Amino acid sequence: MDSRCTNSSDFRRCRRTLPPITLVCLGYGLLFCIALPTLLALWAARLDTILPLPSLPGMSEGWWLVGAGIALITWSMLELWRVGRGLPMNAFPPLLPVQSGPYRWLEHPIYVGAVIVAAGTSVGCGSFAGVAIVTPALALACAALVLGFERLDLLRRFGEVPGGVSARWPSTDDSAPPSGSDLVAVLLRLLLPFMVLYEAVGHLPVPDAIDVMHAVERRWPVWTWTTIAYTAVYPFVLLAVVLAPTRCRLRTWCFDAWLGVAVGLLCYLVIPLVAVPRPFDAEAPLGWLLTLERADGLAGRAACPSFHVFWAVMAAMLIGQRGRVTAALAGGSATLICASCVTTGMHAIIDVVTGVLLAIIALHRRRLWALALRTTERVANSWREWHIGPVRVIVHGTYAGLAAALGVAIISACGGASRSTEIGLIALASLVGAGLWGQYWVGSRTLLRPFGYFGSVIAVALASAALLPFGFDGWTMAAAVAVAAPWVQAVGRLRCLVQGCCHGARCEAGRGIVYRHPRSRVITVAQMGSVEVIATPLVSISSNVVIGAIIARLWSLGAPSSGVIGMYLVLAGFARFAEEAYRGEPQT
Repeated sequence: MDSRCTNSSDFRRCRRTLPPITLVCLGYGLLFCIALPTLLALWAARLDTILPLPSLPGMSEGWWLVGAGIALITWSMLELWRVGRGLPMNAFPPLLPVQSGPYRWLEHPIYVGAVIVAAGTSVGCGSFAGVAIVTPALALACAALVLGFERLDLLRRFGEVPGGVSARWPSTDDSAPPSGSDLVAVLLRLLLPFMVLYEAVGHLPVPDAIDVMHAVERRWPVWTWTTIAYTAVYPFVLLAVVLAPTRCRLRTWCFDAWLGVAVGLLCYLVIPLVAVPRPFDAEAPLGWLLTLERADGLAGRAACPSFHVFWAVMAAMLIGQRGRVTAALAGGSATLICASCVTTGMHAIIDVVTGVLLAIIALHRRRLWALALRTTERVANSWREWHIGPVRVIVHGTYAGLAAALGVAIISACGGASRSTEIGLIALASLVGAGLWGQYWVGSRTLLRPFGYFGSVIAVALASAALLPFGFDGWTMAAAVAVAAPWVQAVGRLRCLVQGCCHGARCEAGRGIVYRHPRSRVITVAQMGSVEVIATPLVSISSNVVIGAIIARLWSLGAPSSGVIGMYLVLAGFARFAEEAYRGEPQT
């Protein structure tokens, strides 16, 4: 089978080599078309019965989403078969890159359609777990598969990621103004997904919510007439997209905005803050418009940080790139929008401040990442060791000790100090399991791998099960370990940095870090000294911080131990699958 077909003769050869429909194909298709959806439906139904979730009435709009998702999937599959000369499955990939149909706008429309179907089914059946847990998990699974396999496979076979505007945007002329296709792409790939995600997250309940609006602010009047400035953010953002100076800057702006959206939505999920709007007179000037603004039913949820402020600042920065005059006008408009968030009683001052901070983080994402890379490189080359008689003390051993101490502290805080015996046994099992896995299953004298993550997971599971017959609460202890595990891994990755294990593959200049210390495994084992490699330990630290925040929030809400454990394994599995695809170790 040819991996790439570009000219007419190649195309005819590709048609002859179209993979036949075999039992393997049918089995593969049944797995993803029947078995997986069935398991997801059973998972959602089970979660609805065991978790204290609010009721969600079934809505007919959900079935419209199902129809739209199925139509998108079907259209995409036909394009893969007709143009790509392949099957919509990783085992039998298309032979030609596809840029037509849905692939003109989306890189992975089949996955998008699957997520839409899952969301629509959940809404239609009234499954809150399906909307809040199963559908997001499916979306993350698709993202992990794309990042950890499909993207690299497409680059290997075609030299690019075909499909979607990002494959051709910016085009050969980066300085050209945005075209109509670019504007549609921004709408489909940024603004519409944001609105859907914002509404979905904003309608989630916020247990133990903290109202951030100060008592002094609550006494301030509501100027309903300033709602005109508040609602101006919607056309203001659209105007910014239209007035973007170049395609290149619009694309960069979109990536900046997506980072802000991701961070903001994560804050909503893990930090229980609300800003209950101040009461107002609906009969006052433009009171009807403010009533319409509050008709979404969010009631102060999804307010801190304020996305109204975020989008106003983002739009002003994009328009401001056209010149000083437009920058001044855009800045003034953004200032009025930000002020209206307070004068309309929709937001607290802290919402506005954090919204501005969120925009600053998004707009400076490349500088912040460069700073993180420089810091990571300094840590990676900070190997120090001291000899005290026959004992050798290595600096990265400090990070391992800190990780272990942090883990025991978190487990003790979650499991209770009275369970010191259980905590000690679980901690010992985790250490022994990780050591055995690292030394005997995946290690060797050459690779110098001291610990293995999966050995720790298996050992904790076995130890927790072994505690049950003796009257110990193994489930609670295992859940406490799940709460601690991301933070232990995040700190432990500092040891990986110094020792040089779990390092990334070669990358383009300016996109990675360089190992220079002669004792690093990157130099002694991989022979990759003085070349830039992907900072996979930094990626792991970042993902574990996010996972740790989510799992800690689940624990604080009193989620069942099985739910805490399962969600940790799901999230950690997705993150690790994507991360390991970019490693450059001789053994991974």
